[in-house]
Amino acid sequence: MARLEGKRALIYGGGTGIGFACAEAMIREGAAVFLSGRREGVLNEAHARLQTLGKVGFAAGDATMEEDVQRVTAIAADFMDGLDTIVVSAGAAGKTPIFDTPVAEFKRIADHSLLPPFLAMRFGAEHLLKAGQGSVIVISSMFGLTGQKERVGYCSGKWGVIGLVKAAAMDFAERGVRVNAICPGFIETPLSIETAKLEPNWEEIIAFKRRMHPIPRPGKLEEVGELAVYLACDLAAFMTGQAIAIDGGFTTR
Repeated sequence: MARLEGKRALIYGGGTGIGFACAEAMIREGAAVFLSGRREGVLNEAHARLQTLGKVGFAAGDATMEEDVQRVTAIAADFMDGLDTIVVSAGAAGKTPIFDTPVAEFKRIADHSLLPPFLAMRFGAEHLLKAGQGSVIVISSMFGLTGQKERVGYCSGKWGVIGLVKAAAMDFAERGVRVNAICPGFIETPLSIETAKLEPNWEEIIAFKRRMHPIPRPGKLEEVGELAVYLACDLAAFMTGQAIAIDGGFTTR
């Protein structure tokens, strides 16, 4: 029997990258999935790739906007006849040294890290509780576990995500819902390449990132998707409030 048979997963940031990898892994394990993200065209393409595998829907929305998250949650719960799993793969990055980062840039990055998981849980809670059991999986980063030079915004946001996960896990613990964070190392995605290209020496940066882990390679999307499947399945029923590094050993140093 598929590990997620009967599960119903709403995935923010599900059109590309890690979010899509989680969606694909979950639908292959029997879950119904519902994708959300800001770009409808991207979601439509992701939907087309997944619809032969199982039940999948989508709705565009901004995961940092209260009204959008309320609307998407309602549509997803109606489409899947309930909701017991939420994945939040959303965020923003940028070079933010402490010396001269504009306040607005710091706030942009922090908001894009913290608001999506808060809003997803705030407005998904009634559905998770109604299901009687559930799992929330938030994508943080290995830089939510350690610092990084010239990234005060990103590290602050991703550390904050882990604090949010641990606090929400305590709120939900006696009511059958688990909340965990995945903290990936460098996963080579279109977004990671796009972000690197903002720097003049982007090819050197990518080459460095590919070998910076003790296991000297990038992580694979399917490896993160597999971890998300485990956290969503009933075999993980005793795991909550955790920040799980999947980083090739980076944070052990």
